Amino acid sequence: MEEMVEYLDENNQVQGSVARSEAYQKKYKLKAVFVILTNSEGKYYIGQRSKNKNISPLKWVVGAGGCVSAGETFEEAAARELKEELGATPKITYSFEFNYSNSFGGYYGQVFLGFWNKKIVLEKAEFEQGHWAAKEEILDLIKTNQLAPDTKIFFEKYLQLTKK
Repeated sequence: MEEMVEYLDENNQVQGSVARSEAYQKKYKLKAVFVILTNSEGKYYIGQRSKNKNISPLKWVVGAGGCVSAGETFEEAAARELKEELGATPKITYSFEFNYSNSFGGYYGQVFLGFWNKKIVLEKAEFEQGHWAAKEEILDLIKTNQLAPDTKIFFEKYLQLTKK
């Protein structure tokens, strides 16, 4: 059965639930979560999206993320995405929100932070590859247009908010 997602109005209020494919087809605004994962070396986990992804194939992302399923809280979705995509189960904390628009409609996103020093188990259906990276490597990915557009926005906002 296809994942059901809630779609939003321009004020980020839930208007109803639809299948994810229908939401993309109708260009609805959805709810999304992202988790910036760091380790004790001050590095960030980055992954290169699968070549089979409809949105931003082969672009790099910081951490894990995805759509919030219908009836799920942002925090529940963030923890689920981390476990599904990276096999990580750290304590997460809310950091900030942002809106993003693009050809599929866009979303209202919330960004969380997590700390993890254990092994990463990369979900091969989601990613081609991944590794821990210094901030400078991520900034180089931005300069060379290799970072997913939404990731660029939330990571730059994270750096501004944290003064890193």
